[in-house]
Amino acid sequence: MKVKPDRLIRRSLAGEIRAFKQLINMYHSRIFDLCFRMAGNKTAAQDQVVRTFVTARQRLDEYEFSIPFHVWLYSIAVSCSLQTGIEEERTGEPSDTVEELLRHVPFYPRIALILKYAHRLTPEETAYVLNSRVDTIKAYLRQGRELLRVQKHYNITEPDLLLGT
Repeated sequence: MKVKPDRLIRRSLAGEIRAFKQLINMYHSRIFDLCFRMAGNKTAAQDQVVRTFVTARQRLDEYEFSIPFHVWLYSIAVSCSLQTGIEEERTGEPSDTVEELLRHVPFYPRIALILKYAHRLTPEETAYVLNSRVDTIKAYLRQGRELLRVQKHYNITEPDLLLGT
């Protein structure tokens, strides 16, 4: 039986360390994927994952239960990356064609594309993560898709293209 994140969050807030470890286990792969796509290399991504979960633990009492927990974590991961300048690092070899194409898309449109297609967030959730308006997210998505089309006459309309399947 899978434990709901809300219960684990409440237990974590009550001081139960194991509950927060369970949250880390539940969301580690999602956060790593986002951080890897932002950083472009595993070492920087792993550092960002640690920063994300440390920050999440420190700010857990600020979490609003009306927001999906993974969306809140994504917002912390993006915020941490902006604070540490990870969006400028992008070192290492891209893992596939899509990663290579995304390298040439500016930070915000790239993250909007990743959150929509790879992590299946709604424009509203993406707006929360990037602390932007929904109209702005839609503009980022249009800009990102257009930049990808221009690069290789590539047309991303299906989420599978960013998922690598």
